[in-house]
Amino acid sequence: MAFLSSILFETIPPVWVFAYLPIVFVVYYVGWIIYTRTFHPLATVPGPLWPSISRTWLMWRMHVGDLERVLKDAHDRYGPLVRIAPDEVSSGNPAEIPLIYRMQRPLEKTVWYLPWRAFPAFHERPDMFTTLLGKDHAAYKKIIAGTLTMGSILRNEDHMDDCVRLFINRMGEFADREEPFDFGLWLEMYAFDIIGAVFFGKQFGFMQNRHDHGKYIESVHLAMPFLSIVTMTPTYLRYPVMACAVAFPRLLKAVIAVDGIRQAAIQNTKEQMKIAAEATSRRHDILSQMLTIVHEKGEKVNFTEANVMAEMHVGVMAGADSTSILLRAIFYYMMKNPQTMTKAVAEVDEAFATGKLSWPPKYQEVLASLPYVGAVIKEASRYFPSFAVEIQRYSPPEGITLGGHFIPPGFRVGMNPHIIQMDRGIFGHDADIFRPERWLESEERCRKMDRAYLSFGVGTRPCAGKNLALAEIHKVVPAILRTFTVEMAHDRPWKTHNASFIVQTDVVCRLRRRNRM
Repeated sequence: MAFLSSILFETIPPVWVFAYLPIVFVVYYVGWIIYTRTFHPLATVPGPLWPSISRTWLMWRMHVGDLERVLKDAHDRYGPLVRIAPDEVSSGNPAEIPLIYRMQRPLEKTVWYLPWRAFPAFHERPDMFTTLLGKDHAAYKKIIAGTLTMGSILRNEDHMDDCVRLFINRMGEFADREEPFDFGLWLEMYAFDIIGAVFFGKQFGFMQNRHDHGKYIESVHLAMPFLSIVTMTPTYLRYPVMACAVAFPRLLKAVIAVDGIRQAAIQNTKEQMKIAAEATSRRHDILSQMLTIVHEKGEKVNFTEANVMAEMHVGVMAGADSTSILLRAIFYYMMKNPQTMTKAVAEVDEAFATGKLSWPPKYQEVLASLPYVGAVIKEASRYFPSFAVEIQRYSPPEGITLGGHFIPPGFRVGMNPHIIQMDRGIFGHDADIFRPERWLESEERCRKMDRAYLSFGVGTRPCAGKNLALAEIHKVVPAILRTFTVEMAHDRPWKTHNASFIVQTDVVCRLRRRNRM
C-alpha cells in the first residue's frame, strides 16, 4: 500500500505546476499575438485585431449570423483585401476573380467544405460539392454532370408543373380566407417538394399535407447554423466542438438534426431504389439517372449507390433552402418596390393575353417572353445572394498576389458574393439599390456584370443545382404574379441569419386573387 502511495504521489504533478499553467498560457498567447501581428506571412494584410489572431472571430460571427454585414464594414474600413482569420483573407476586388477562380490550374477547395459531407469516410470523391481536389472533381463531374444539365432537369418538367399547380391551389386557400400566413415557409415547402419530384421522382408531401414533412425544414434550420460554426472552426478542434455540443440541449438538437437529414436522404433513396427497380418504363428523375450510371458502368468508373446517397443528401440539405431564400428575396423586394411589382405583373398579364405563356408556365416560355421578370430574378440574386460566406480556395503552390500583398502557398483566399455584387465599379453607382432595369440596359454592361456575378458559384466549380433552381423559380414566379396580388401583412423588415446560406424569417403576407387558373 505504501508502495502504491509513493508511486501515485510521484506521478501527480506538484501543485506549482498547476499554478504556473495560466502564466504559461498567457505567455504563449501573447507570443502568438505578437507573431500573427508582426512576423506572420499575412501580417501586412489589413484587418481587425481579433480575426488576425484567432478563427473564433469567424465562429462568433456565424453564431450571431451577421457575417456579411460585418465583413462589408471591414472592407469599407480596411480596403479591398481584409484579413479575416490568421490564415485567411477576403478579397472585395472583382478584378481578382480570374486569379482566385481561374479556369486553368484552378485553386483547390479548402477544408471549409468537409463538415457538409454526408459520409465523412468518403475522402476521394464524396460528392460534387465537397470534393476538394480539382482533378478528383473533374473526373467525378464527367460521371454525373449529364444528370444535372438543364435538358435533364426539364425532362421532369411535368412533375414540376404538378408542384406549381398544387402550390397555387394552396395559396388560393389562404387568399380565400383572407388571412395572413408565413409565405416564406410555403416557398420553402414548394422548393422541398420540387427536390422530391425532380431528385426522387415523387413529391415529399409538404404541400399536399400542409406541414413540414418529416420535420425536414426544422432539421435543416437547426443543422445549418451549427455546421456553419463547425466549418469556421480549426480542423483539429472540429471533433471536440461536436463532442462538446451534446452538453448543450440546443446544440445537441442540431447534431441530431444533422444526422436526421442524412438518414432522411438515405431512406428516401432506398425507397425510390426499390420503386425504380420495379419500374417498367424509363424514369427521368435524377436518382434514377444516377442509378442507371451505377448499373451500367458503376464498377468501371468507381461510382456506387453510396455515391448516389451522398448526392441525394446534398440535394435535401442545401437544394431547397438556397432556392427558397432567393424566392423570398424576389417577392420581398418586389413588395418593397411597388413599381417593380407593377411592371412585372403587367409583363406577365400581357404574355398570357397573347398566348405566349401556357399554364403552368413552361421554363423556355418564360425565358422567351418575360425579360423583365427574368431581370427581377437576376437582380434579387445579385442584391441578396443565398450564399453569404467566402467561396474559399487555397493559394496555389507559387503563391498569389492580391491587393498588392503576396499570399504564400497554402493560405485561404476567397470572395463573398455579398461584397463583390455590391461593387459600384461593376454594378453602377446605385449598386446598393434594388433595380432590375440594370440587367436590360446594355448587353456589354450585362457581360461585365455577369463576370462578377457569384451567386451560383464561379470558375470550374459552379453550383451543381443551378439549373434546377433557375427552372423552378422561373416557373413559379410568373404563376404567382398571374394569380395573386402579394402584400406584406406588416411593416417590419424581415429578419435574417447568416448560416452560410442567409435565411430570412417573418415574411408574413396576404394574398388577394387576381385570376382563377
